[in-house]
This record gives sequence, C-alpha cells and structure tokens, in this order.
Amino acid sequence: MKDLFTKKQYDNLNRYLQSAKCAAIITHTNPDGDAIGSSIALAYILEKLNINSNIIISNDFPEFLHWLDGSDNILIYSKKRHETREAIKTADLIFCVDFNSLSRTEILENIVRETSVPRILIDHHIDPDDDFDLKFSYYPVSSTSELVYRIGTKLLGTKILPKNIAEAVFCGMMTDSGAFSHSSSYSDFFKIIANLLDCGIDKDKITHLVYDNFTENRMKLLGYALSKMIVLHEYHAAYITLSREDLKKFNFRIGDTEGFVNYPLSIKGIRLSLLLVEKDDHIKLSIRSQGNFDVNEMARRHFHGGGHFNASGGKMLYKYEYCNTELEKIIKTYEEKLCNA
Repeated sequence: MKDLFTKKQYDNLNRYLQSAKCAAIITHTNPDGDAIGSSIALAYILEKLNINSNIIISNDFPEFLHWLDGSDNILIYSKKRHETREAIKTADLIFCVDFNSLSRTEILENIVRETSVPRILIDHHIDPDDDFDLKFSYYPVSSTSELVYRIGTKLLGTKILPKNIAEAVFCGMMTDSGAFSHSSSYSDFFKIIANLLDCGIDKDKITHLVYDNFTENRMKLLGYALSKMIVLHEYHAAYITLSREDLKKFNFRIGDTEGFVNYPLSIKGIRLSLLLVEKDDHIKLSIRSQGNFDVNEMARRHFHGGGHFNASGGKMLYKYEYCNTELEKIIKTYEEKLCNA
C-alpha cells in the first residue's frame, strides 16, 4: 500500500506523542459520519499509545451514529460548555480532524486559538490553512477516516486493529464515499476495506445501522423535499429548499436531511445539485456535482465554504425568501461550465 506521508512527518508525530499525556480531538461543526468515525478511531488509537483524549464538537451529531462505541463520551459544547473549554485548555496536544480551517469549528475556534499547544491536522480537504504545527493532509483519498487508519496502523505496527477502531473507520469511509459510490476508485481503498473486514467488523450490520435506521418523519420529510425540488434543465442543475417551518412540521432531528442533496443527481442530465436548509441566521448549503464541475470553487467563491471537487458545503447570508432568486443568479453564471461538464 502506498505511503502518503514522509518519515519526517511520522518522526515529528512520534515526538509530539511521546511528550503528550492528554489530547483534545476536535472536528467540524455539524459533524458527519467521517468526522465522528475518524475522531472515535483516533481516540482509541491514542488509548493504545497510553494517551488519554477527549473528542470535542460544537453541536450535536446525527442519531444514526450513536451506535458507535465511544460516541457517548463525546463532549458537545452546546450541552457542556465549561467541560469542553476545560478539556481544550488542559490538553497538551490538539488533533484537528476532518477540516482544513479552524473556522469550520465555529464556536470552538477562538478557544483553540487561545491555546499554545501543538495542533496536528488530519484531513482530506483541499488547501488547508497554516494554523497547524503538523499536517497529515491528502485530499485525493476517500475520507479522513482512511487517513486515520493509515496513520494508526503505522503507529501501532499492525493492519489488524481492534474491532471498535475498525468499525469507526469503516463507518467514516463508507459514509464519505456515499456507500462506495464515489471517491473510492483506487485499489488501496478496497485493500483497506478488506483489512477492516479481517478485523471482525460486520459490514452488513453497520450499513443497516447507518442507512436503515431513520424515523418515519425523516422519510416523510424526504418525500416533501423532493416535491419541492426545482429542476433547471437548461443549466443541468436542480435544488431543494427547506425552511425552518418545513423542518418543524416533520419534527426535524439532527441528521434527518443527510443524503437529500444526492437525489437530484439521479435525474438524467443533472450535473449540479444543491440543498438549502434555513437556520437561525443563515442558509446552510450542501452542494454535489457529477463529471467535471468543481463545486469546491463554487462554494469558496459564492457560499463562504468549500470541500471537495464534487462535494462541498457552505452558507448563504440572505433571508430565506430571497435565496431561490439569488441562487439561480449564481447558477446562471456557470451555464457554460455545466453544459460542458
């Protein structure tokens, strides 16, 4: 299997680990399967190295990830502000997982910046910031969970990991590749999956827990969302908008809109799909594309966000009633690129 990182990077990591007793593992706001999976896997790897750690997130995570071993120990800032602040301030090492800019942690950013301990980045997004002392950044891979697997097996000196680590890694790799539908067309991806199976994980059970464990309200919300879908055939684009009232009507819970943005891409000729969800002070965007259309560039230029070439996110600062009009103006500027993607 190809080494993605240098001996010098691992030597520096080992130097940091040798002097660490307690680490903080921080991931981005609105964490997904890769953020939670990679964080939990890393925490258990550090435990094997006799390093205590706390996983810290700014807000809650989807219920379909609560089955993961160790998820009940995650510190959520919105629920335990004092405890999370102390966990960051008392850590002698901070791992920044599955984000390329501290701004992605939102409320946690200033707390992290107030510390003076080393920050280690493990991430697979394009163009990481310079706020990290050591970077394990490689965007062509499927997920941050894959990077954690590669780093973990290097540190522990074995391909066969404890089952709880393997399950968390598999969950992250599966969800961030859309159940192996994208970002997974290279042999090392499936070699790692094979190694995880050898660790004793139950692939079918994990798939069921992640994808077949939603509420009735979530299914009804999906049907309602698709009924609101706007298709712009001339631009090969489609989008869905959901207001706070829409979410309230279907008793929305964190994670209920996961995957909604992918559905319009199953329409013949559609190359760009966007999901807009109204929050208290902004419109949250999820953006996906097919073919040679760069949504990372689109998200960075227009939506205060970023991510991957075919999968990114961001936000709009318009009022909800204006978001359709403004969004279509932006899509129109990409007409030529979308037609040729």
